[in-house]
Amino acid sequence: MIESGIAEVSLDMGYEREGFVHSALLYRSERECRELVARFVADGLAAGEPVLVAMPDGNLATLRDELCGGAYPTRTGLRLADIAETARNPSRFLAVAGSFAEEHADRRVRIVSQLAWPGRTNDEFVACTQHEALVNGVFEGSRVTGLCLYDAHRLGDDVLAGARATHPLLWRCGALHPSADYAPDDALASCNQPLSTDPGAVTYTVRTSEDLRPARSFAVDYAGWMGLSRDGIEDLQLVATELATNSLMYTDGACRLSFWREAEHLVCEARDSGRLEDPLAGRLNPGSTGPASRGLFLVNAISDLVRTHTTSSGTTIQAYLRCEPSPRSTG
Repeated sequence: MIESGIAEVSLDMGYEREGFVHSALLYRSERECRELVARFVADGLAAGEPVLVAMPDGNLATLRDELCGGAYPTRTGLRLADIAETARNPSRFLAVAGSFAEEHADRRVRIVSQLAWPGRTNDEFVACTQHEALVNGVFEGSRVTGLCLYDAHRLGDDVLAGARATHPLLWRCGALHPSADYAPDDALASCNQPLSTDPGAVTYTVRTSEDLRPARSFAVDYAGWMGLSRDGIEDLQLVATELATNSLMYTDGACRLSFWREAEHLVCEARDSGRLEDPLAGRLNPGSTGPASRGLFLVNAISDLVRTHTTSSGTTIQAYLRCEPSPRSTG
């Protein structure tokens, strides 16, 4: 069993009393992961702290006996989520975590997450690192205790290096230790990578608001050529519209929309001459803020992955939508 470290470390080192606690466990065995998560959850519930556990469904199943003796679904204050569904797009998880914290604003909460699970693509891992870097600023001063899980046996060295760079605290032998490699700003900058475009992509240039309607028709036609389902066509139409509208609102130039197929995804790309100043745009529930935040929030909510590259001379946003064929194209 693990050491009785969580509550003791929190009290002895003072982390529980100092706002946001952002920690990572780079585990070497499933047992190490299960036992630390179970203790983390149990200590939180015992202290009256609501707990969100967001892991891939298969990993949640292995925790059934560890979490509260198999009776975890009935425990008050405990919420389980299949992160492969709620945060397939890593850019969505900040809103999920933020909503959970706001729901329990009167007390400290605990959040367990395994955003960078084995099997993700390299682009998805970059998005995971970007999320973890941004979390530090968003939750600074908040009463949130986070435990982020990384399978050190199955993940690449670059992913683990990203974990060490974005988490100020690391778990080792049941105790918290400062990360000597903590550098979230550097990690965030490294995620702002140029994005490549398929040379065979089809394009449509949106110069004014009058071009939005034909751009939507163009997107619908392309989705039809790809044999997408009705839901897929509607999603692509909405994503293309929101990306182009955002460009028209915040840049002086045109927006070039591009579409192509990449493995099991259809990619919708928007390129313009503006600079995206706020890395959090579209990641948090916009509430009553500007329409651009709402539009990008919708894009993140719909897409399986959203990647962004921005410089002083322009911004590129790529949204990935899973290609689910229409019934007539599967016969």
